[in-house]
Amino acid sequence: MHGGNESHMRRRRGRYVALVVLIASALAAVAVAQGAAWGTAGLGSGPSGFVGNSGKLVGKGHGFGETYKAPAATLSHALFSAKLIPAAKQPRNVALAGLGRSTKKVNYGLALKCWKNNVCKTGTGGKLTVAYVEGFGENVFRQMSKMEFILQALTYPQVGKIIYMSAHSDLNQAIADFKSVIAQKVSAIVTYPDFGDAMIPVFQQAKKAGIPVSTYAWGYVTGPGKNYTTVVGEDTCKLGKAFAKVDNKLISSGDVAFMGGFPGNPLSSSWQKCEQNALKPSIHVVANDPTNWDPSKVQGIVAGILTKYPNLKGLSYEDSAFMAQGGYAAYKAAGIKYQGVFTYRTDEAALGCLAKKLKNPKLKIYYYTSGNPQIRVALTADMMQLKGAKIPPTIVFPIKLQQQSKRSMCIKGYPQQASASSLIPLKLLHRMYP
Repeated sequence: MHGGNESHMRRRRGRYVALVVLIASALAAVAVAQGAAWGTAGLGSGPSGFVGNSGKLVGKGHGFGETYKAPAATLSHALFSAKLIPAAKQPRNVALAGLGRSTKKVNYGLALKCWKNNVCKTGTGGKLTVAYVEGFGENVFRQMSKMEFILQALTYPQVGKIIYMSAHSDLNQAIADFKSVIAQKVSAIVTYPDFGDAMIPVFQQAKKAGIPVSTYAWGYVTGPGKNYTTVVGEDTCKLGKAFAKVDNKLISSGDVAFMGGFPGNPLSSSWQKCEQNALKPSIHVVANDPTNWDPSKVQGIVAGILTKYPNLKGLSYEDSAFMAQGGYAAYKAAGIKYQGVFTYRTDEAALGCLAKKLKNPKLKIYYYTSGNPQIRVALTADMMQLKGAKIPPTIVFPIKLQQQSKRSMCIKGYPQQASASSLIPLKLLHRMYP
C-alpha cells in the first residue's frame, strides 16, 4: 500500500513538472515575440532623421549620387539655424547632401539591431562595407553618433554591411582596429581620432589601399586631403574664441577652469588654446583637466578643482550632460552653489532640465549643438569620393552659441543624456535609452 502511494505521487510530480515546463515555454515564446515587436519589428520604418515640417529646401544641384538639398527644418533642428552651413560651394554641397539624406526612409528595427550588435548586414545585397572605427565609444554622445552613422549608411542601397569598432581608450587597440578593417577591405571609414596624429600611419595605409577616411566633430589630424579625405565639424578654435567672448562679457575678473577629453585630442586642445589666448588678462585659467570623456571621472575632477578654487567663476567643457550629473554632484558635496558662467560644446537635455529646476539667475549657460549629425556628412563625403568626387579637405560649420535662459536644452520627451539637436528620430532614441 505504501509503495503504491509513492508510485502515484511520482506520476503526479511528473505531470506537474511537465505542466510547468509547458507553461514556461509558452511564456518564453510570448516574451520573445513581444521583444521582437518592441525591440525591432515594432519600430517599423521611417525617415533616417528628424524631418518635421520639411517645407522649404535649402540648396540646389546634384551629382555623384547625391542631391545637394536639405529641408530648412532639418538644418534648423541640427544646427539651430538653416543659415549655419558651410559658405563655400564644395563643402556646402557635401554638407547639404549628407544632412538631406535624413529624409530617406530606413528600417528602424534594423538600425537598432545594427547599433546593438556592432556588425550587421543591411539586406540590400550591396557590395560596399562601411566602418565607424574610433578610440573610445563608451559614452552616450559617441553611441548616438554611432546610430547617426548607421542611419546614414542605411540610406545607401549599395552598402551591404556596417561595422562599428571601439578601442576602449587603448591606442594600440585603436591602431589594430584600423588595420583590421583595412585588411577586411572595407569600402569607407569614418572615425573620431581620439589619439590625434598617432593615427596618421594607419590613415595613410587606408588611403594607399584606396579606402577614404573622414573624421567628424573636428577630429583634426595633420594633413586633411593628403593623409585622409576630410575633417568635418565646426572650427574649434573659433569655438574657443566664442567661449572666451562670453567669459569676457560676463566675468569681470577671477578664476575659470577647463576640462577636456583625452590628453592631446584635437577637439579639446584646439578650443582650449584659443579660448585661453582670447581671455582678458583679469580672467585666469587655473585648471585644465582631461576627463577622457568618461562621465564616471567628472565628479572627482570637478571636486578636485573646487577644493583648490572654491570661488570658481566659470568652466568650459565639451559635454554638458556630464556637468549636469557628476559636476552638479561635486558642487553639492562641496557645499558650493551651482552657479557661474558655463560654456559647453553639446546640448544634452540633462543640463537644461537641471537649470530649469534650479531657477538660479546666476547660473549662466551657453552651448553649441551636439555635432552628432556631422558624422552623416563625413560618411557622405566618403561615399562621394568613391564615386569620383573631389572632396574638400575641410567641411566647416559656422558657430553661434545658444543661451540656456533663451533657448532651453530641456526638450520634452528627450532622454536626459541625449541631445535634441541630434537627427535620430525620437521614437528610436526611446528604444536606445528606454
